[in-house]
Amino acid sequence: MSDVAPIDRSSTSDQVAAAVRRLIWTGELTAGERLNQDELAARFGVSRIPVREALIALAYAGVISMAPHRGAFVESVTAEAVADIYELYARVDGFAIAKAVERGAELDQLIIEFRAAESATSNGELFESVITARQHLHLLGGSPRFDAVARGLVGLVPGNFFDEVLGAGAVARRRLPLVATALEDGRIEDAVEHYATMLRDQAELVVSSLRANGALTESEDA
Repeated sequence: MSDVAPIDRSSTSDQVAAAVRRLIWTGELTAGERLNQDELAARFGVSRIPVREALIALAYAGVISMAPHRGAFVESVTAEAVADIYELYARVDGFAIAKAVERGAELDQLIIEFRAAESATSNGELFESVITARQHLHLLGGSPRFDAVARGLVGLVPGNFFDEVLGAGAVARRRLPLVATALEDGRIEDAVEHYATMLRDQAELVVSSLRANGALTESEDA
């Protein structure tokens, strides 16, 4: 592993997990590679405890695998796996949209938040607006069980999604206002479909980014 700046000692296991995810995203850690806890602890300047906690969380999220007496290994990332992840996001958030409407939730603020994507002036502003809208959506259409499922979906892209994935911002700016308009007009199925289409389009862009990073595991018939 190449030298990187150590993580501050006040870091949490979440930050270690994010750092490992970035190494996978950039292709520095490759499919099947063994993750040595002592090496990671030394690299990030932390003890083995947050490293182990981070690896357990990453295993739970499906990013790595852990085998007794063998250790932790980076899972392969295929185009099919990426499509599955974003389809799950679409199903979870589509469920929340439908539930929010079914419960008669007040949607005016959510509609405003979806529309904010169109006028975002930077990737940072867009990222924050999407996070805000998604959190609000889950509040309106979620439940404790729903929240547990939603938290279990861990994305492949570290940091600002729109900085890392070329073209993803344009997709969000185009599709989220369509979601807002459909909700405003009471066309719930259209809103869910626009949202799902956005995520499917972004999944294809994620695949392209992973391939460019050398982090995608190509299928044998590709």
